[in-house]
Amino acid sequence: MADTTLQLVEFSFFVVFALLGIVLAARLKVPYVVGLLVFGMIAGPNVLALVKSQDLISTFSELGAILLLFTVGIEFSISRMLRSGFRAILVTFFKMSVLFFFGYETALYFGLDLTVAMYAGAMVAITSTAIMYKIAGEKGNTKDPLMPLLFSMLIVEDLVAVAALTFFTTLDDTGAPTQENKVFSIFISLALLGAFYLFARRHASGALEKLTSKFSEEALIFAAFTLCFVMSFAADFFGLSPTIGAFLAGSIIAALPNAKSIQKTIHPLLLTFAAFFFLALGMQIAPASVIDNLGFAVTLALVFIIVCFGAEFLLLYSTGTRGRGSLFGASSMVVLGEFSLIIASVAQGATGQLLLSVGSFGVVATALVSSFLLDRQDSLEALGRRLMPSRAIATARAFAAYFSSLVKDFSPNGHFWRVSVVCWGCVARKLVTVVVLLIAMWIARFAVAVAGASSVNVRAAILIIGGLPVLYYLALIFRDIRPVLDALSHAIARHRKRAKDESIILRDIGFATFFLFLALVLPDVQAFLQLPSFMSWSDEISFLVAFAFIWDIVIHAQELIGKRRGMIG
Repeated sequence: MADTTLQLVEFSFFVVFALLGIVLAARLKVPYVVGLLVFGMIAGPNVLALVKSQDLISTFSELGAILLLFTVGIEFSISRMLRSGFRAILVTFFKMSVLFFFGYETALYFGLDLTVAMYAGAMVAITSTAIMYKIAGEKGNTKDPLMPLLFSMLIVEDLVAVAALTFFTTLDDTGAPTQENKVFSIFISLALLGAFYLFARRHASGALEKLTSKFSEEALIFAAFTLCFVMSFAADFFGLSPTIGAFLAGSIIAALPNAKSIQKTIHPLLLTFAAFFFLALGMQIAPASVIDNLGFAVTLALVFIIVCFGAEFLLLYSTGTRGRGSLFGASSMVVLGEFSLIIASVAQGATGQLLLSVGSFGVVATALVSSFLLDRQDSLEALGRRLMPSRAIATARAFAAYFSSLVKDFSPNGHFWRVSVVCWGCVARKLVTVVVLLIAMWIARFAVAVAGASSVNVRAAILIIGGLPVLYYLALIFRDIRPVLDALSHAIARHRKRAKDESIILRDIGFATFFLFLALVLPDVQAFLQLPSFMSWSDEISFLVAFAFIWDIVIHAQELIGKRRGMIG
């Protein structure tokens, strides 16, 4: 009985301090997450110890994380993300890559190991959806024309964060000794969960629609939460974080015709548990840990603010947003996300305490900085115009025009995309034929070897008989994909229409040489910086860009030769 009374008292402190945190945040005009984290730390076992039960703190932390991801799934469905546009995906990909790199290297600079560095990089790569929306709403910016793009970017970030969370929940599994094995096991688990998701979506959607049309709101609430926890248990069964299942359950509800009414009904409960989640995270923060790691916390927060602001501004500006809009987007996105705290909470032992302390400090600091920047948009714009020379502005506009047209070409409605789709229809059957021929050659050689008649002449005959048609079809495939190569070179190696072939060729040689050199040195740079293996894509991109310039050289060289022959003739 005494234990029950104690738990009720501690639960009452949860409610009271959640109220105090939200009220104080509203009075100070800061995001409510800031108030919850601070008051959670005060009420927790590391300060006043009004709440000592680790079981209670852990329960609200895990339950809150599940329902928070459920909320994200309801608000941002997968189908909506697929319609968000190529630009949002591209900008988000490069922004998160840059932030991961700087966060990862900052952790290594402070002497932390590779695993902690990966956690730190993932934490700073994510902007807060909830806090950003809250700040934008308080500043009256929710109707800004750029907001749809920013929210599309946040959708992509949330999905990447879900994948990162899946990775980190298996990182401490000693049964998978390498990153590659871990990633492979994650893909297998995700495939199994995806199959269960498709099955549940097909059967749950109809059942939920019937329940919402025939029964009361109470039945609707319990039906939605039942789906949430069924998917969470399924994710846990397949060795993934339960939060992934909750996210997928939310996406099922988001796809329903009456998703808005369901969201409106259960939103107050979800908001309550989200508040308890942040309060529980705050209770796990040890002020001594924050003080001991203050240098790392401040540095990581500053790195996030500077790099996120700069990268967001450059990426938005270079893909078609005007200077004022880019400034607003950069100021809005400089908020460390709640996903950062969820990822930190996955880490074990001292590492988890370190990351949670550093992440909480970053969330509070960046929320205040973002609010400060949004209040001073006019001053920041005037300062930027004073500091940036006119020649630099002209150069920036030229780069912006280039990258904007590049994004337009590679988007689903762009020239390169359309050409690629048409060519793929011509190439697909020929590729299948090549694969079938190669398999037939392998079977023939295997059969000959089993029969004991394997000789040099027989192997050569199989190679010739099977190889000639393969070469023939490869030649046809190259002929069919030539328009794709032309479109690729046109998109990347842009030049003035009136430029001479000689000057174009010389310019292309310079760019091709630079990108080839970059591709050759990048593996050594990655090894020196101790970057994880999944970031080894940069040299392939450099090779691709170099190839586009080389192909452009071939095209203009042919044109130049043709012109000179015509002049001679």
